[in-house]
Amino acid sequence: MGSRASNLALWQTKLVKKKLEDSRIKCEIKTVTSSGDIDLKTPIYSMGITGVFTKELDQALLNQEIDVAVHSFKDVPTRLAKGICIGAVLKRGNWEDTILWKNIECKSKKVRSVATGSLRRKFQWKLKYPNDSVIPIRGNITSRIEKLKTDPKIDGVFFASAALSRLKIYEENEETLDNFLPAPCQGFIVTTCLKKNDFIIKNLNKINDKKSSICSKIERDFLRTLEGGCSAPIGAIAKVKGKVIEFKGGVFSTKGKQPKIIEALLKFDKRNRVGERLANEILKDGGREYVEEAK
Repeated sequence: MGSRASNLALWQTKLVKKKLEDSRIKCEIKTVTSSGDIDLKTPIYSMGITGVFTKELDQALLNQEIDVAVHSFKDVPTRLAKGICIGAVLKRGNWEDTILWKNIECKSKKVRSVATGSLRRKFQWKLKYPNDSVIPIRGNITSRIEKLKTDPKIDGVFFASAALSRLKIYEENEETLDNFLPAPCQGFIVTTCLKKNDFIIKNLNKINDKKSSICSKIERDFLRTLEGGCSAPIGAIAKVKGKVIEFKGGVFSTKGKQPKIIEALLKFDKRNRVGERLANEILKDGGREYVEEAK
C-alpha cells in the first residue's frame, strides 16, 4: 500500500490497511514523497499541474511497486492516469472546514489576517469578511499550527475538519465553518489501483461504502465539468437522505462577485450524470466567467 509520509496520510492508510486485514488480506505500507510535499512555498493553485499530491503514487502503481494507493479524495484529479481506477471509497468523515484562531482576541478583532492555500476558502471568507486579509500558507497540519502560534502576522488558519479529528487535534479556539461549501470529496478517503488487477479490485470492493461512492462520483462529475483543468474556487457537497440525495455546489468569483450556487434534491435512482448536468446549469448561469477569471 502506497502512502504519502505525512501523519494524516499514514493515519488514513493505516485505516485502509486495518479494513483490508479484517478481510484477511495482509498488507504493508510503503511511503512515497509527492511533488506537493517537496515544494512547500508555491501555492497549490499556482503549480501549473494537477495531481501534485498523487502523481508519484500513480507512478508507483504503474511501475507495480505498490498494489494500492491511498489518498484524501479531494486531492485526486478528476481525470485519472491511464490504467488506474478507483478501488474503494470509505465512509465520509467530517466534511466541514475549520478555522483555528491564535486566541480569542484574534477572533474578535475588527480586521484579521487569516491564512490558507485554498482559493475556495479564500473567496468564501472574503465574501463574509471583506476587510480581512487572506494570505497564502503551505505545509502539513503540524507546521501550519506551529506557524499560527509563532507568526505575529497570522490570526487564524483554515483546515479540513476531518484532518483535525483524525489526528485528534482539538484546539481551544477552533470554529467550524459549516456554512462553507467544502471542496468536492472533502472528508473522503479513497484507494486507487490498476484496472488490470482483478484480485485487488475484488478485495477493495469489500471495503467500499456504496453511499460514499455515489456521493463522491456526483461531486467529482460536477467538479470535472466546471473546472476545465484549472484550480477554480469550486465547492460541492452531496448527502444521501433516505431515498433522495441533497446536493449543493457552486463556483466563487476571484473578483468578489456573488457566487453561482445551485441546490437540488435528486432521486436516488435517477442520479446518472447529474453532477455534470448541474455543473452545466452553473456554467450557463454565469459560472463560466468565474472559471475563466481563475484561469
